[in-house]
Amino acid sequence: MEIVKLSSKGQIVIPKYIRDKLGLRKGSRLRIRLENKRIILEPVTEPPEEIFVKAGPEITEPILKEAKESSSKWG
Repeated sequence: MEIVKLSSKGQIVIPKYIRDKLGLRKGSRLRIRLENKRIILEPVTEPPEEIFVKAGPEITEPILKEAKESSSKWG
């Protein structure tokens, strides 16, 4: 177990061996939550770039138009 000190700005330093083990780098994002009296930090993994599809207006505009039309029918 490691003990860290809270700065005047509420910051802590995550020990290097933990950052290395989790692959945390400058700019890494962490989710923080409170569980009873425990603070839980979890790395947020970004989805890989290759799962996203690049779509131009020829694809997105008809979809947005259809969504707008269907929402106006119900509103």
